[in-house]
Amino acid sequence: MTKEDGRERVLLTWSSSLARRRPRTFAIGVAAMVLGLGLVWFSFPDDFGFVILAAVMLVGALGQLFFPVTYTLTDRKVHQKVLFSRDVFRWEDFEGFSVFDEGVYLRFRPRDLRLRYLKGLTVYFSSPSNRDEVLDVIRRRLGKEADKAPEQASGQEKESR
Repeated sequence: MTKEDGRERVLLTWSSSLARRRPRTFAIGVAAMVLGLGLVWFSFPDDFGFVILAAVMLVGALGQLFFPVTYTLTDRKVHQKVLFSRDVFRWEDFEGFSVFDEGVYLRFRPRDLRLRYLKGLTVYFSSPSNRDEVLDVIRRRLGKEADKAPEQASGQEKESR
């Protein structure tokens, strides 16, 4: 928000999709979903309603895998939108971050029960990568650099805070 008029100022907006980042993983996920829905249909051949219910539940639970995620970083908040779902968090809700090859993991401050349960938010870079712009905004908003941490077994973690 700007102090003068009370509105949020958008710093950066982009979309990220698993289909663009990892096409093979996306294809395997779609195949697994189709297989699962086929299993539901085979289990309840007389009632197609179960297949529709299972499809709605799977899309709701796995929406980030199948649909593009739109991120908006403002001077006050981090917005994440997937299909019909939208999450909004204040920059004050985060205590640090870890940088990975595909994105940034923002760690929540455990202020309330919901944030303790969620632990953090992963913000994926776009393809082609907007890595530098995203990291610049996150560093400015959190007022810190990422701390160096021991390499994880996967070797994907670069730096953390």
